Amino acid sequence: MCGIFAAITPKEVKCTFAPRAVELLKHRGPNMQGSGTVRLAWANVTLGMSRLRIVDQRELFVPYVFKNGVSLAFNGEIYNWQSLRRELPGPWETNCDAEVVAKAWRSWGPGCLERFNGMWGLVLVDTLTNEVFITRDRAGEKPVYWTRAGDCLYIASEPKALPVALTEGACVEYDVLEFDCGETTTFENVYTLAPGSYFHLKSGIDDLLPTRWWELQPTPEDNINIDKATEELKELLIDAIHLRCSTEVPLAAQVSGGLDSAIVQAVCQSSNLYCVTFPADGVDNLSGASAAAPGKEIVPVSFTREDLLEELPKIAYHLDTPATWTAVCQWFMSKKIAADGNVVVLCGEGADELFGGYSRYRVLYWLERMLTDENLAAYQPLIERTFGNSIEGLFLKMIDRRRGQITDSVPVQILVETYTRNYTGDLVTRMGLFDFYTTMQVLLRMSDRMTAAFGRENRSPFFDYRVMEFSATLPSKVKVNEQHSKDILRRVARELGVSSYIVGEKTKRGFSVPSSWGNGRTWDRKWFVHEMEATWRKHVCRPALCKGACKNASCASIIA
Repeated sequence: MCGIFAAITPKEVKCTFAPRAVELLKHRGPNMQGSGTVRLAWANVTLGMSRLRIVDQRELFVPYVFKNGVSLAFNGEIYNWQSLRRELPGPWETNCDAEVVAKAWRSWGPGCLERFNGMWGLVLVDTLTNEVFITRDRAGEKPVYWTRAGDCLYIASEPKALPVALTEGACVEYDVLEFDCGETTTFENVYTLAPGSYFHLKSGIDDLLPTRWWELQPTPEDNINIDKATEELKELLIDAIHLRCSTEVPLAAQVSGGLDSAIVQAVCQSSNLYCVTFPADGVDNLSGASAAAPGKEIVPVSFTREDLLEELPKIAYHLDTPATWTAVCQWFMSKKIAADGNVVVLCGEGADELFGGYSRYRVLYWLERMLTDENLAAYQPLIERTFGNSIEGLFLKMIDRRRGQITDSVPVQILVETYTRNYTGDLVTRMGLFDFYTTMQVLLRMSDRMTAAFGRENRSPFFDYRVMEFSATLPSKVKVNEQHSKDILRRVARELGVSSYIVGEKTKRGFSVPSSWGNGRTWDRKWFVHEMEATWRKHVCRPALCKGACKNASCASIIA
């Protein structure tokens, strides 16, 4: 986990904001901070970085400047860096994954991304070829934000580290879903680099067009051998978990009593376990978590509604843009994990989107069966009066499920076309793809920001690219069927020795605050959405947040 900043300016322009940006990102990398300027034939590139030591415990100066002509601001982890290092030529200056990135670039160019198994957001400057390479990992685990002001381009791990006035802007995703998750954010003129994309700049920033080098592409195989697929998935997950358990610093794991974190724990066997639970409000996650780690002590983390409201300004500040109440659970858990001296945190995020875990997938499964059931053909007029006249209509209604304020279907249709990549297969697979690029993106942001706020790093084995790509080959029938959701994961869990209590559990929800904290109605999120929006506008969305940014004429128009 690190924080990165970069400014690409004309040769005659000097960026002085980098030290301020690094200070604003210090929570992401408390062990070392630094900045410097690299001069290319067509631009000055100022890099800033704050580092959290995970690999190579020496006090390495950052941003990295290597002898092969590569300078690097790097946030994330390349989990297979040691195997890649054996393929690349020496000698070596460090014993860390950042240098592997630099040498992989020198050997393979942009093709190096295909070889990385990890999470990252990075800015690489090549002084030998006069190029700048900005890229983000496949799933979008690590953030990359950017803004442009005239001839200047700014990049940072968080919007607060950009030299801009953070004022509210239009965002269709937020209007429909209650969070931003695409390339447009809720801040005016602040954008994200999409997951699995890169900018490759060779002579200027005029052609600032992202190249998508990876995306999740469903290619379900109908004639699948479920036993063989279960064994293959099990082996992939075991290796993915082992890769993410390998660390030189103390490691903790989140356990909720759910299937996903139980699978992670069954392999990693962590002794530092944490669970959010609310016994005073009748929400007991600890019993289920104990079943995932029999015989091991689990640290319970609890807080009150008053604690939530008191901490919300800090939570909103670190989130940068509004998110859901899952962030609050992550905040208090990360706070406790950090206080106990742990640096890396394992979790089970991603499994629901990849393997059909949400209840809405079951709804779609049964709706689709109803609409295609030959025995109900004569009753289609009744079905149409009740549910609508098409599968497409049902899908759109399911998407427009969050804020409930959209009367025009056009924004929803736009989101569907954008985030399903025009995939027209079965509804469960379509919804999983939509969630991968929407709901999952805000979950990733919450995990990243809430751990980063305390200088910690979050890891989820389900985002191993081999696991993600394998999930895309699975037909929906091995994910959701009459008996179960996440059916194939339940099969894997049984083989790994996960408790039958957890494998058979059908009512478990992810970490959330008690429903009684709302207005007394089950899972009423409106009260929290109101509190989050109000807090965000008061403490984050305001022009003067960055105070003391660059004073260059080329970017003066965006400085408060």
